Amino acid sequence: MYKRKLFKIGIALILAVSILPGGRLYRMEKFYAADSISSVAQIHNMPSDFCRGVDVSTILALENSGIKYKYLDGSKGDIFDILAGAGVNYVRLRIWNNPYDSTPPYKGYGGGNCDLWTAKVLGKRATDAGMKVFIDFHYSDFWTDPAKHFPPKDWANYSLQWKKDAVYNFTYNSLCELIDYGVNVQMVQIGNETNGALCGVGGFYDGVWDLSSGVAELMQQGCYAIDDINSKYGRDVLKVLHFTRLVADGEWYAEQVHKMGVDYDVYAASFYPMWDGTVEEMTTVLTNIAHKYNKKVLVAETAYPYTFDDADGSMNTIYDESAMRYINYPVNVSGQAQSLYDVFNGIAQINNSLYGYGLGAFYWEPTWIGPDSSTWGEFGSGWASSVSRNYERLFSSESEEFSSTDQGSSWDNMTLFYPDGRATNALYVFNDIRGVKSITSSGVWD
Repeated sequence: MYKRKLFKIGIALILAVSILPGGRLYRMEKFYAADSISSVAQIHNMPSDFCRGVDVSTILALENSGIKYKYLDGSKGDIFDILAGAGVNYVRLRIWNNPYDSTPPYKGYGGGNCDLWTAKVLGKRATDAGMKVFIDFHYSDFWTDPAKHFPPKDWANYSLQWKKDAVYNFTYNSLCELIDYGVNVQMVQIGNETNGALCGVGGFYDGVWDLSSGVAELMQQGCYAIDDINSKYGRDVLKVLHFTRLVADGEWYAEQVHKMGVDYDVYAASFYPMWDGTVEEMTTVLTNIAHKYNKKVLVAETAYPYTFDDADGSMNTIYDESAMRYINYPVNVSGQAQSLYDVFNGIAQINNSLYGYGLGAFYWEPTWIGPDSSTWGEFGSGWASSVSRNYERLFSSESEEFSSTDQGSSWDNMTLFYPDGRATNALYVFNDIRGVKSITSSGVWD
């Protein structure tokens, strides 16, 4: 059992009629909490379309592994209904080109095995729950970040010109499939944490970190594809570039993409308070970028631990205080809620000087609770599977970024759900920051 602070909650009862499979009617009680469940205050300067988002790319693998999600009171529900009822209005989904081993039985690399099909399924569910969708193209077959940007297997021997064509075609064709499937795509990210590298170009691959050896050209091809999607479908999908190490490198990379003439709309950053610094520093850097380059700004990834406990026996990214550069908040549910509140508030403050430029923030993988170890490899529900290093070995004989054994969740102490699938109080920050009542129960228990 988990101890949590008890809050005085005013309850209003609303009766709703629902339909069970087979057409049988029953009356379902939904409870709306009147006060701040997470104990954070309302933020008063957020635009109506402020992004209160989550990245839930592993959901399908977790559900296939037997994970079931619950409301605050332990009643059962669909995860997208639970998230929407807590105030989430946007979902971010990563796409890897082909996250499966190249030899039979074609086992997935893990991390949710996030291919285009998975994004279509999850994107449609999010759309049906009333959410917008933010697509995150990695242009790789597995995880990318500043330390690794391996190209997809199928592009391994491509020249820069061929990679440019491939980025355009993969972006354009994937977005056509998503939109035709009914996914409400509103933002698209061209590369993930592209600090110097993308698709096997730049950074560690050629020693050039300022995007001038082809990275900016690849980014522009992705932007061209989105422009053509907007023309085809009559949309205004935003073109997003994504970087990390915001406080240290953010303004420098904004300058580089400006120098290279990349035509994009949104500068997005990863900002994790335990690694990157203070929210005040975050706000300063993003405000400077918005003003200097006339770009909207966004926190595409944030999170904070609520415990140091490991729920599934697979080592976590944050395992004790030594894994954190900064401890600006207590490592508990209240500290986690305050961390998320501060990030939202820090982005919202940008709208004081440039209204509409502070777009919002996305909590990274709040649902990635630890599944049973028997499912890690079968469904890709852990951060990496036993074949993921096969992919790495196509490009590097030295680095050990991926794994030769099945791994579990490295994030289960950073989620907004307890190991039993029940929502924590911190989940309700998304509604509490706008002073709106949350749905905390379906009224249906097992």
